Amino acid sequence: MKILLIALLISTAFSSAKTPVVPASASPNQEFYAVMDIDRDPTITIEWKEGSFPQIELTEKTTGLVLTSIEYFGAVADDARPLRDHVQIQWRADSKAFSVTVNDRFYSTSKIFAMNERSKFVEVDLPDYETMTGFPSPKADDLQPRGRAKVRGWNSDGHLIYYILMTPIPSYTGEDPLEHTVLLNVTVEGMTPAKKMKKQNRVGGGF
Repeated sequence: MKILLIALLISTAFSSAKTPVVPASASPNQEFYAVMDIDRDPTITIEWKEGSFPQIELTEKTTGLVLTSIEYFGAVADDARPLRDHVQIQWRADSKAFSVTVNDRFYSTSKIFAMNERSKFVEVDLPDYETMTGFPSPKADDLQPRGRAKVRGWNSDGHLIYYILMTPIPSYTGEDPLEHTVLLNVTVEGMTPAKKMKKQNRVGGGF
């Protein structure tokens, strides 16, 4: 009887906990969405611990099956907001590829995933900086410690729109403008540049 009571209490605690859903993460075909397995939020009853390793979980809506679990790759202590408020999911129109972007105060980083022949989402690596921009990768000594390298969405042709912004030190004199928008073809085998878009003017440093 005591064991049954404990099991009931545990079940009740988990059923009363809110599922921390990543905002606006549903796929165009409405089959998938993303949740955080744990999150820093006082309205959620699951306890947040400083040593936690939260996961962004791409989930099938009808079954609740987790298709891909992505370790949170932002700065957990960047501010006091729930972690899901830092996460942005952007889908290709066919729902067979998506990006995950974590936006922190001084940095943005994205990861890209595509569906393979077994209907599993796998991470696809970005091309190197020179392949995407035509410039050698800048030296760390020429940069200030802040920047954006993030997905801005997908265009009507199904290309990923990838934006790079680095902040140079005042004495920087290189030819690389350190701001690029690149269109990328995404397949499960890899990514290749479609074309480079015209450099945009920096408004407020792009941050």
